[in-house]
Amino acid sequence: MRGLSRALPPCPSPYNSHKTMQITFTVSLKDYTAAQKLHAKRSEISFLGYCTARYFYPFFGVFILAFELTPHHSSSSSNSHFLSVACGVFLILLPAYIYFATRRSYVRTMSGGGACTAEFTPEAIRTVGAHSKSEVQWSAIRNFSEDERCFLLYLAPGRFLILPKRACASGQIEELRALFASCIPLPSPK
Repeated sequence: MRGLSRALPPCPSPYNSHKTMQITFTVSLKDYTAAQKLHAKRSEISFLGYCTARYFYPFFGVFILAFELTPHHSSSSSNSHFLSVACGVFLILLPAYIYFATRRSYVRTMSGGGACTAEFTPEAIRTVGAHSKSEVQWSAIRNFSEDERCFLLYLAPGRFLILPKRACASGQIEELRALFASCIPLPSPK
C-alpha cells in the first residue's frame, strides 16, 4: 500500500499513558565530545582507534623525539633525522588536531544553536529548537546508549540524537531509561 500512512501504535507499557515529559537543553561542546566518545565505545575497533589516536600515538611521538634528540644517536642522514622529528611532532600534536576537528564538526552540526526542548510522548519524540521543529516516531529509533553524561538515541549506525543528562531533573534519568527500554526495540542478534 504505497503512499498510505498507517497510524503506529504507541510504545508499550509501562509508559503507555497520555503522560508526556519535557527536557530543555543546549548541547555544549563537552556534551558533543562526550557523545562522540560514547559512540566510539559501541565497538572494540572504533574505541581502539579512539584511544590510539589520543593516547598511544602521542606517547609514541615523545619516544621518537627522545630517540632522535639524544646526543649519542647518530642518524644516517639529516633528511631521515628531520623526517623522524617531524613525525614525532605530528604524533604529539595529533590530539590537538582531533580536538579542533571535533570542535569544527560541533560548530557545523549545531548550526541552529540555542536551547532545544524535547518532548517525550507515547507516540514520538518532538523537538523544538530556535530554528527547527521535528518529530521522530519511536519506531525510527534503532537503539540507545548511555553513559554518565548523556543518552544517545540512534536513528542509524552513525546518526544519533544527543540528550545531555545534566538537563534532567532528579528522577527523570531513571524515567527516561525506562521509557527508552520500553519504546525502543532491542537490536536483532547477528
